[in-house]
Amino acid sequence: MKKIALAVPALLLTLCVSAGFAPKSPSDREIIAQMRKTFIETSCVNYAPSREITDRFIRYSDWGRANDVLLLQLYMSVHLPDEEVYRLLDLLEPNGAFSDIDYDDRTRGRWQPTLHLTRLYALMKLYADPDSRWYRNADLRAKFHQALDLWFSLMPQSDNWWHNEIGVPRKMTAILLMFAEDLTEKEINGGLALLEKSQFGMTGQNRVWLAINNLMKGLLVADPDLIRKARDIVAEEIAISPGEEGIQKDWAFHQHGPQIQFGNYGLTYAESVSALFRMLDGSPFEFSDELYRTVDALLQQGIAWSVWKGVMDPSFCGRQVFIDAGEGKAYSTAVAALNLAALGKPDSARLHQLALRIFYPQNEPENLTGAKYFPSSDCGIYRTPDWYASIRMHSRRTVGFEFTNRENMNAWFSANGALLFMQDGREYDNIFARWDWRKVPGVTAYDDGKPLKTDDAPGAKQNRSGHVAGVTADGVMCTTMEVNRDSLHALKSVCFFKDLVVALGTSIRTENPEVFALTTAIDQTRLRGKVAHARNCAHHDNRGYVLLDTPESEGVQLADRLLVSTKVQSGKWDLIDPFYKDKWDSGRVFKCYVEHNPAAPDNAYAYAFLPGRTWKETKEFAANPSVKVLANNADIQAVGHGEYLCIIFHKAGSFTAPDGRSFTAEEPSIVIVKAGKILGKTELEPLSRDWESL
Repeated sequence: MKKIALAVPALLLTLCVSAGFAPKSPSDREIIAQMRKTFIETSCVNYAPSREITDRFIRYSDWGRANDVLLLQLYMSVHLPDEEVYRLLDLLEPNGAFSDIDYDDRTRGRWQPTLHLTRLYALMKLYADPDSRWYRNADLRAKFHQALDLWFSLMPQSDNWWHNEIGVPRKMTAILLMFAEDLTEKEINGGLALLEKSQFGMTGQNRVWLAINNLMKGLLVADPDLIRKARDIVAEEIAISPGEEGIQKDWAFHQHGPQIQFGNYGLTYAESVSALFRMLDGSPFEFSDELYRTVDALLQQGIAWSVWKGVMDPSFCGRQVFIDAGEGKAYSTAVAALNLAALGKPDSARLHQLALRIFYPQNEPENLTGAKYFPSSDCGIYRTPDWYASIRMHSRRTVGFEFTNRENMNAWFSANGALLFMQDGREYDNIFARWDWRKVPGVTAYDDGKPLKTDDAPGAKQNRSGHVAGVTADGVMCTTMEVNRDSLHALKSVCFFKDLVVALGTSIRTENPEVFALTTAIDQTRLRGKVAHARNCAHHDNRGYVLLDTPESEGVQLADRLLVSTKVQSGKWDLIDPFYKDKWDSGRVFKCYVEHNPAAPDNAYAYAFLPGRTWKETKEFAANPSVKVLANNADIQAVGHGEYLCIIFHKAGSFTAPDGRSFTAEEPSIVIVKAGKILGKTELEPLSRDWESL
């Protein structure tokens, strides 16, 4: 057992009593002392199982300078190697300032002064851990006093409320708890004054953060009533939300309205709450098994679905597709899994396995497979043992994207049916500065020669149609989306089968006279290896793309030529995150897409994605497809593959299959059929009434 002091240090206790805080009884003092001990032990945990993984934690956090809260936390989740400790100490000046930090910085996102506390937290883990060679090191102690005194003298303030009310108090309270035995009166008073900024309130994850800050404050000042109140507020948020924000009944997580937030607020929620579960375990304030099961389900039935081969799907990273965000957010998922696993519940083995799959994707098989649609978020995920795909849509019921803190400024078309594919998980590594954001995979978009729009008004971003849904059955998933926004209309459906994906589009048009290019992107990844290309098919990186024939419809122009580019693409990272300022990136990109006629009253497309195929197999499939597009018009879209039939009834009507069986829908709906039997069905809202006037 680690020898960490059980009592509240005398000076701290004296000052807390004079400030009106005090344990009510000896038993309260013992309970809080044990909880402080557990908190310090939990704070000192090293989540990296090896030096190699430690180095990745540090690199993904950009050496503790990341804008993303989750990536920043990675730096504080490991024991820094000695060379990193010495680097930080070399940067620390006699006055307690780090020489490379601008303490007057006003950036809203990656606010530089918070790096000061990030570094102190990471160093304090080593100082407070009896198993560390830096345990209670006298030189570190002296430097901590200098660094804390500098902070309390400057009291830096950010233009972003989050840093002042959540981020800074969160790190400072943890630092003070780990350093409690050595605090001076000035440091205690400075810390208590700073913590006054973190009051209860807000919604969703912000409410959880504020409550946890106050719970840690309760530990610091030995106030059991504050601990209990904070704990109860967190418990209230561990529930299926009846509203737009928080945990949804399909295990999605929403924040800033009905917007999928797996890789941002949802993951910070899972990580912070799981750590609190670990800290309170065995205490009178521990959470119930029912609440544990809720957090476990959010993690394993929600967030974990979006992590493939140690990378989080960019479509689920929210607005934060920063440098190394995919890998970093996956590592944060592993941290949350390890926190829950430490509780020793029946599901601990699966949680450990989840973390190992993230840390060692080359060694651990992907055993999370199947199809999952999140109706609350208009998103779906499809996983096999060998490949992964996702569909990201939005409707009038949901929010597709956001530009908060001027991040994600290229996202205008990013939820118009984004269809991403991953095999080894590295297809989209740090590609986003150079991405052509009008050709996000799966998306139908226009080009009018103007910069991408950044209108943040909800109405401007919203899809005006509710005709968006998905259904799963027997390992098959089928989704559909009516795009009706910003002068653009399209009906886009995707059928996911175990060996391929088929995408259909029809009713594609725009009445914006300034549009000179109208396209549907099929894929856009890092260029890796050779590319083979014919008029109706292409091959790259062990995957094939094939255009499919469809039944002719009067007045519809079918895209019959596959366009491929392998050119160098360039772009600026500051449109992803303003902290990067003038940071440019360039490199070769594989881009595959089809063109439509902006002047035509109706355009259509149909293509198949073939994972794990050679060029020879791709050409053979193109010559004799194993799938057949049976309908692709404004009334019905339908695909047949083996025993399966997927039918999208955009309007009430009937459809006769090739075998003569007839299927009738009395309302718009999606139907999955196997061997003539309906396995899955979901109703659709009617098509929007205003699209004909676009």
